[in-house]
Amino acid sequence: MRILIPVDGSQSALRAVSHVAETAGLYAGALDVHLLNVQMPILSGNVRSFVGQEKLQAYYHDEGMAILEPACSVMKAANLPCRIHIGVGNVAQTILDYAREMKCDQICMGKGGMGAISGMLLGSVASRLIHISEIPLLLVN
Repeated sequence: MRILIPVDGSQSALRAVSHVAETAGLYAGALDVHLLNVQMPILSGNVRSFVGQEKLQAYYHDEGMAILEPACSVMKAANLPCRIHIGVGNVAQTILDYAREMKCDQICMGKGGMGAISGMLLGSVASRLIHISEIPLLLVN
């Protein structure tokens, strides 16, 4: 069973990670867990003209790793190996693209992420995935 867990640094995302760690024994066979953090792209022309692509990629990597660290700790404490990924782009679409690319059997995520105001303005990532994903989605409260 291959599971993708999007991690945005929220308590909700950590609950999804904990849920998979706590229920790992329920999955028949080997469990292959992928943790994904999606960074919003820096689109400002001013920033991009002064910061090279290499530095921008290093920034995305550092920010993503800082957000993924607590989730990795949960998996390590449960003696469950995991693979980490950092994506850049539209959050819902990037999650779905990674799930497809990794041939995931399930996406497990918290039902509420960072920022109530951004959720109202941009729409819920979980809600968007419900509409666009053919991969089963498990929402953890």
